[in-house]
Amino acid sequence: MADVGISLNTCMTMAVKQFIIQNRLPFEIITPKENEAMAADDAVALDHLLAPEFTLTHMTGYVQPRAEWLRELRLGTMHYFSAVEDHVEMVATATGWHIVGQNRVTASIHGGGKHVWPLNTVLVVERLDGRWQIMSVVATMY
Repeated sequence: MADVGISLNTCMTMAVKQFIIQNRLPFEIITPKENEAMAADDAVALDHLLAPEFTLTHMTGYVQPRAEWLRELRLGTMHYFSAVEDHVEMVATATGWHIVGQNRVTASIHGGGKHVWPLNTVLVVERLDGRWQIMSVVATMY
């Protein structure tokens, strides 16, 4: 089975919907330009949202470094088509936010064809150097 991750588009879409419902946007990383870039898996725009030490933990347990994941997006070896959110929850922490969501992600990973995976994701967001950045994403099956 091929590795699968979750795009930041999926995580951020889930978060934005929840923030709007709750009438609160605790961080400024979402702008129309960046949201459009995430929908297109635009690695250049995503590069500005990720902390230097960002990691993506795939459902297989593989912890992928920031540069490697962005390279895979640029090359198209990881391509995300869509996600259907089933549930999103935000939890404030001492240093930022944990955004936890369950969604069904449609993606093509490493040439394995287009598949749908039910994923539980945990997105960690913290303020670094005066701006909110995504520290990590952990994806598991649900």
